[in-house]
Amino acid sequence: MRSVSLPSVANLRSESGTSASSALRTHLRRLPMMMLIFAVPGLISSTHAWAFAQSKDPSYTFARALLMQVPPWQFWAFATPLILTLGRRFQLERDVWPRSLAVHLSALLSLLVPYVSLVYCASRSAGEKWYLENPLSQLLPLMMAKYCIISLLIYGGILSVGYAVEYHRRYREGELAQAQLETRLVHAQLDTLRAQLHPHFLFNTLNAISVLVRKQDTAGSIRMLTGVSELLRMALNTTGRQHVPFHEDLDFLERYLDIEQTRFQDRLQVVRAIEPVTLGALVPSLILQPLVENAIKHGLAPRSGPGRVELRASREGTWLVLEVLDDGPGLAPGWEHKEGCIGVANVRARLLQLHGERHTLTMENRVEGGVRARLELPFLVASPKARGT
Repeated sequence: MRSVSLPSVANLRSESGTSASSALRTHLRRLPMMMLIFAVPGLISSTHAWAFAQSKDPSYTFARALLMQVPPWQFWAFATPLILTLGRRFQLERDVWPRSLAVHLSALLSLLVPYVSLVYCASRSAGEKWYLENPLSQLLPLMMAKYCIISLLIYGGILSVGYAVEYHRRYREGELAQAQLETRLVHAQLDTLRAQLHPHFLFNTLNAISVLVRKQDTAGSIRMLTGVSELLRMALNTTGRQHVPFHEDLDFLERYLDIEQTRFQDRLQVVRAIEPVTLGALVPSLILQPLVENAIKHGLAPRSGPGRVELRASREGTWLVLEVLDDGPGLAPGWEHKEGCIGVANVRARLLQLHGERHTLTMENRVEGGVRARLELPFLVASPKARGT
């Protein structure tokens, strides 16, 4: 049996290391801007220290205050790229926050030692008596205890700003993806309508109707004409809706299959195995029609004998499983690169937009002959209002 899995975005996780390196390089390019930003609190704290010192020591110069206050703040400018990169790689989100918190606390501890050492050196350079009279080895534990809270606040502030910027970027990207998704949905709907109104489809439909008329099968002719009209109406009603309850998509399929069964008469056998619990689940609108059309087109149309198409829907835990099976000749080597697979490509592209990596779409040859198209989606329940429409 030859199995073909359509690609998803699951492989993006393997690129997380490359993404982190790229993010670090991006932050390093912004280092001059970070230095200017952290110069502001450095100047403010220098002014405050100088003004406070004037009441005790009028000889205390502003340059001395700058020497003590600015370098420690500039240290955080250089640490910001690392903090932002760690924040991107280890996010404080549900289910993973304990591990991420441990990483950030370890990073803070690692940064605290050089930060305190820089404060000690800057204070000695400024001529601070207490630092001149005591070695770093003696003052290091005391200074780490003294500066741990302020360092935690600065680290957390940098991390929070980074998250805010990242969430804003994701929001803007989400808006763009939403617009692209709506455009793709419209194109998919238009492609479906175009396929239904394709000259070949119209020729077969009109030919089937003419056959029914010659047989004086008035009921069958009316049924087919009504089916085409209803199919177009239902397709147009889904305009602008990204998801519909599964029973609506199933109703659309029934109209389409009704036309195909009238066209192929006794040659097309449709078997349905639909679990009732799946009828209220949300699915992308018009998602199954291309798969069913492929099953009929490649499984039944090329041969003169009867054919069988099976529709299955079930719930497996938190997943909705939809399957379309046929008993045709199966998939030929390299089928996905040949013409006529536009419908499957559109299904794959829409699923990537709607569900990202949380979906599976596979097409494989069955041992007993034919093809199985299997679609796994998160089981999302439609609202009562949507189910009632």
